[in-house]
Amino acid sequence: MVPAKYFAGAKMDRSDDVVTAEAKRPNFPEAFRRAIVKETLKPGASASRIAREHNLNVNMVFKWRHRYRKELEAQAERIEGPADPGVALLPVNIVDVPSPPADESLTRTSACCDVEVEIGKRRVRIRGLSMDLAQQFLRDCLK
Repeated sequence: MVPAKYFAGAKMDRSDDVVTAEAKRPNFPEAFRRAIVKETLKPGASASRIAREHNLNVNMVFKWRHRYRKELEAQAERIEGPADPGVALLPVNIVDVPSPPADESLTRTSACCDVEVEIGKRRVRIRGLSMDLAQQFLRDCLK
């Protein structure tokens, strides 16, 4: 006969020596979980009372509520962006550009500059702007 330690978590029926596995934890459907969470979020609702009404452990209901709130926060952040967009900074790279050949510098009457803006995987580079246009462009972007 096999020692009982090999059947951890199993129950022995002594009359027939039949091994039966413990019942698995219930896996509630997502729609059911959301319905319970929405019910607990109503004004004046008691999570403990609602859990008892549905024969659920209140700790499990609180975990569902926590997950649900995290999902909502993540969705809101994807839609709206960060909570305070004024705090985000744009990366700026300063690049030394070699001076143009002598004959090309004669054709340009005012000082020229390049503007490069990088947001995520996107990069916008504008070359040959006058200083006035570059300043106006950056002011408009930062509004």
